[in-house]
Amino acid sequence: MDDRRTLMEGAIPHPCNTRVAVVTGGNRGIGLEVCRQLASNGVAVVLTALDEKMGAEAVEELEELALSDVVSHQLDVTDASSIARLADFLKTRFGKLDILVNNAAVSGVMCSQDPVDGPVASGEKFKGMDRGERLEWLWGNCWETYDAAKEGLQTNYYGTKHVIEAFLPLLQASSDGRIVNVSSDFGLLRHFRNEELKQEMNDIDNLTEERLDELLDMFLKDFEAGVAEARGWPAEFAAYKVAKAAVNAYSRILARRHPELRVNCAHPGYVKTDITLHSGLLTPEEGASNVLKVAMLPEGRVTGAFFEEGKELLSFIAGAPVVNMLGYSLRSVRCHRIAVVTGGNKGIGLEVCRQLAASGVTVVLTARDETRGAAAVEKLREQGLSDVIFHQLEVTDASSIARLAEFLKTRFGRLDILVNNAAISGVELVDDPSFGPKPVGEQFNGMDWHQRIGWMYKNSRETYSTAKEGLRTNYYGTKHVTEALLPLLQSSYDGRIVNVSSGFGLLRYFRSEELKQELNDADNLTEERLDELLDMFLKDFGAGALDARGWPGELASYKVAKAAVNAYSRIMARRHPRLRVNCAHPGYVKTDMTRNSGLLTPEEGANNVVKVALLPAGGPTGAFFAIGKEASFL
Repeated sequence: MDDRRTLMEGAIPHPCNTRVAVVTGGNRGIGLEVCRQLASNGVAVVLTALDEKMGAEAVEELEELALSDVVSHQLDVTDASSIARLADFLKTRFGKLDILVNNAAVSGVMCSQDPVDGPVASGEKFKGMDRGERLEWLWGNCWETYDAAKEGLQTNYYGTKHVIEAFLPLLQASSDGRIVNVSSDFGLLRHFRNEELKQEMNDIDNLTEERLDELLDMFLKDFEAGVAEARGWPAEFAAYKVAKAAVNAYSRILARRHPELRVNCAHPGYVKTDITLHSGLLTPEEGASNVLKVAMLPEGRVTGAFFEEGKELLSFIAGAPVVNMLGYSLRSVRCHRIAVVTGGNKGIGLEVCRQLAASGVTVVLTARDETRGAAAVEKLREQGLSDVIFHQLEVTDASSIARLAEFLKTRFGRLDILVNNAAISGVELVDDPSFGPKPVGEQFNGMDWHQRIGWMYKNSRETYSTAKEGLRTNYYGTKHVTEALLPLLQSSYDGRIVNVSSGFGLLRYFRSEELKQELNDADNLTEERLDELLDMFLKDFGAGALDARGWPGELASYKVAKAAVNAYSRIMARRHPRLRVNCAHPGYVKTDMTRNSGLLTPEEGANNVVKVALLPAGGPTGAFFAIGKEASFL
């Protein structure tokens, strides 16, 4: 007999007709059920789990079912030393391994708590829901991040690969070694939209492990750069799909390299597990049965194949027409993005909320006044926009900002779009007796932009107090909200910040060339220096030296604050390249701030903001958009 078919030296004797199996991720869900069903078929099972205590408890659960030939062993598939300890244990205890079921996996996405059900939805929630409705719920509670994607590849592909590499000598010591890699229909190549990628991953005669590594590195770089979809990688649950496609390809490489083994992939179906937030159609018992059928195939049967719910598929590309890991095609499911709009109860802010909600975005409308904010949400709901909720926010109050951040973290776990719209004029408004206390749009008919702005200047009064409050709200409010919500934005696959700015924030209004050059030096300007410049402005304002020092003229505080917002946006864009951080000038809009003297309606102004908020993935960052078009900061 071939030496590799004999028990490895030093192994503890075990009945030669008893098969030995290892199941990774065996303490719950499909993995635990695979262990139970294998043990029920007379196989000695090594149940592995990341957590030793949970693994031991799972073995006790099986022992209570009179399944005594199950032992537990700790295993972290991403830890080489943990894998080595298990390999040494198997060599010493059994001297061989007959069946390896690589089941351990993660979703490759982040999942939020469902506000109705808590962290895990009960099965009752899904009664009466078809596959599409269940999947829409699941996708609405998940989002992709670079860190989650990277972890998905490390666990789902490299974890599987490294376990196999370590156990290969033990499997070769078996007379009928088998590897079952729990895969998914999401790993079928029809989810890849790049034909070159698809063909390369299906070219099993020439594909190598080294090339697979290169492709996965390429995917992560494209993912981080926000160009994965543009490069033809799979869309939703991208890391999961790519990792499972890599597992499928690696299985075929192994089957070709080791014809003495049976190496196959098994798709268990859309199963009620933690990874699907229990939204699946099959029970863990049913899903595990589909894996067991492949593990227990008659000796000498197929290798290098893909099995879907127990049946062999003819292709790793198309597979069955409709069923996949989640039992439904994700392409028809809307990605639910989460947005926060500050100052959202009126004017441009309210219209931004309406337009985002109408585009399928879940909107958190914030306002300083709770009564007005709640009334604004009710107004939107009357228009059929139900996916808008209210939260109080005072952008100059650290505790108010912290409460909003905690709410978002608990409710959604992430933030995709932040629109910093809350602002004040930085001046006192003086009534022109010819217009009355509150002019309406008709009174500006026949006036051009300059005449309307001139009227605004005439009816405004700047004081040190209003100037200071203008900086506190318009710059520091924006900055502090951004800082507090930054971790949530970084948890998004495509986090975006849109700072509503103004043409008045352009540096042409600064008459000091030194100030202009310093504020435009985005590569060297720091937040600390910005603070110093704003302190200098207030001191010069208090001393009546604005003109002499080259600061802007009329509406000086508003112009300086918006210029600071522009500069801060460029600093943030440079510091956080994975985010899209841009400034949007909505235009001269009819609002309370302009006393309705503007040329554009709130709808038109908001549309110029929403265009920036909804730019395609991978679009510009650190840019200034004037009325929807990219422009200069000068």
